[in-house]
Amino acid sequence: MTELLLKLFVKDYRHVEDPKVRKRYGLLGTYFGLITNLLLFFAKIVIGLLLRLYSIVADSVNNLSDFGNNLLSLIGVKVSAKPADREHPYGHQRIEYIMSLIIACVIISLAVVMFYQGVRDTIAFFTTLVNTHQPPKAEMSYVMYVTSLSILTAAILFKLLQANLYLSLGKRIQSMQLKALGKDAVNDVFSTSCVILGILIAWFTGYDVDCFFTLFVSVLVTLSGVQIMKEAINVLIGQEPDKELVDKIINLVNSHKDALGMHDLSLHYYGNVIYGVIHIEVDASKDIFESHELCDTIEKEALEKLNINLTVHMDPIRVNDYETEMYRTLIQQGLKDYPVKNITMHDFRLVNGPSQVNIVFDLVIPQEINNNDDRKQLTDFLNRYTDNKNGKRSHLDIHFDSELTDFLYGTSAEKNNR
Repeated sequence: MTELLLKLFVKDYRHVEDPKVRKRYGLLGTYFGLITNLLLFFAKIVIGLLLRLYSIVADSVNNLSDFGNNLLSLIGVKVSAKPADREHPYGHQRIEYIMSLIIACVIISLAVVMFYQGVRDTIAFFTTLVNTHQPPKAEMSYVMYVTSLSILTAAILFKLLQANLYLSLGKRIQSMQLKALGKDAVNDVFSTSCVILGILIAWFTGYDVDCFFTLFVSVLVTLSGVQIMKEAINVLIGQEPDKELVDKIINLVNSHKDALGMHDLSLHYYGNVIYGVIHIEVDASKDIFESHELCDTIEKEALEKLNINLTVHMDPIRVNDYETEMYRTLIQQGLKDYPVKNITMHDFRLVNGPSQVNIVFDLVIPQEINNNDDRKQLTDFLNRYTDNKNGKRSHLDIHFDSELTDFLYGTSAEKNNR
């Protein structure tokens, strides 16, 4: 269905890197949701009020909130598509995250109202049970049962179509806003299924247990809102990128034989626009203009192939230098013997003097030892392996990086650094 709708309503739909195409994706999902959610709301509210089944009314309110969320999404799609300006030099794409937060707040607020109604009905249920020694009777005719079940079954089919469209579009253009709507639609399928279960129980037992399903639906809707809110907040605060994207960056750099290693990758998200920095190790004996051209080429390819505005920092290293290799081997042995594992090294170089050698390098260390005392202990430990070698004192000048801020930490690319 998604492919068919894209062909019908989105011009050049395969060019998802085009902001205009992304906007059309968002509008397609939003307008589909506006129409279907409004129809579902009217159908459910009418049947729920006629039958006095408040679980259906609660479910209809959920559809009304979905309609409101689609309106917010419509605003978000149009605003996020605006180009960068003087006040917002990185564009307006992060408005998607703000809209996701607002959508989450609306969902949670309506869930609280639903829960309140469920509590009142539950109290009434047990009051009747105590006074009459039996649950309240369900007063519904056969026609009412069939009508309500037919409408709710159709609602589930509509929600499945919505979820499929939202999630598919969201995955294609990496839109958190559409993914949030998709997850909410999936939860609506479960909540409506619960309402159907309550009606079936009433049909076969003759007892009105609607209040319990109203409570259950409200809790389910609340959890959905909290999950959407959590994901939006994580992105706004800053989170680790997808492993798949990191692997693509590694493969791109490795496709250039003159790039000897890579480290210190950082990425920042502005909607579908990504800014990043990476350090590339190059042979210090090579012409500096050649190495600079290599960095420019990687930056250009990252933008064209991965849509990443990547800044490449060039780190020159000595290749096949006996003394450098000797001290590097000693440090590597020290790291191997150190009690804390998973420590990686890069940017290794020597600054030689007549009686002392300064050994300069970076270490990426686990977060649990990223403090002054542990750093000093590690430095003293490694210095035992290098001091007084070749008749010289050694001084270790170590720059410590955290595993949390180097997104290449633990990858094969980072472990191969020199």
